[in-house]
Amino acid sequence: GSAGAGFINLSNNASGSEDLQSMANYFDNIAVFAKQAIQIWFVSADESLNQQIQVLNNTGTIAPQSVVEFGDNDVFYLSVSGVRSLRARDSSNAAFVGDIGNPIDETVIDAIAADVDNGEEAQGILDPRTGRYLLAIGNTVYVFSYFPSSKVSAWSTYEPGFAVDRWAYDGAQILCRSGNNLFSLGGADGNIYDSSTVEVQMPFLDAGTPATSKDFTGIDVTCTNEWNVSLSTDPTDISLSEIVATVNRTTYGLGRVSLVGYSTHVAPKLTCSSAGKAKVGNISIHYEGSEAG
Repeated sequence: GSAGAGFINLSNNASGSEDLQSMANYFDNIAVFAKQAIQIWFVSADESLNQQIQVLNNTGTIAPQSVVEFGDNDVFYLSVSGVRSLRARDSSNAAFVGDIGNPIDETVIDAIAADVDNGEEAQGILDPRTGRYLLAIGNTVYVFSYFPSSKVSAWSTYEPGFAVDRWAYDGAQILCRSGNNLFSLGGADGNIYDSSTVEVQMPFLDAGTPATSKDFTGIDVTCTNEWNVSLSTDPTDISLSEIVATVNRTTYGLGRVSLVGYSTHVAPKLTCSSAGKAKVGNISIHYEGSEAG
């Protein structure tokens, strides 16, 4: 046969590897995914040099198309416990499983439980233009934005109204197919927007003093487009919120937007329903300390 030709029966090398799902580059090695195991292998043109480097048990992927390489040292994938990443623990490059999907794991697990086929047919892609990981499960696309230098690590959800059968990148734009229809994400230049409602829900914030009551006096926002700003001040129910301002430009330097609120915690929510690009840079909440618990 040809030099380097051969095969490796991975089921002989780690339990749970009988049904292989996907492969990905991991540093100078190959990560082979089963449903309940991941094997890291060094593969050479000389078959005698092939070597198993590491085995990670009790994790793997249920969706072959969800496995996406993020650079040469990180791989995202969908497991039965949610979205996970395969990354290096230290300079040895030994792999461990990161819980990047922790904020949405409960939602993702529920979606898989409601329709196992949707989970197994989940489609993932890395948008080269923005560096975001997109994972389509059923009619929902989960989007991971990771910009460590800006301290951004957050999940968003898109509701396109259809299921993504397959993603593709043509060198200029992200495309997806649903049935016999082909869709583009943002167009060739990434600058096509509609008037779909955008919601930004932040968790409850306590300014490092969770037992201290606070008088909230104002907000400042860095934004593009027009946003309604709501605040939730009942830490037992984030759904109870009240609109406190509407802003359509960056408020810093214009004088803060005044508000009245009293609680130990506050959860801001920003909503934009206007056409065009909608962006939030940051939000600052001004307060005065009150009674400490």
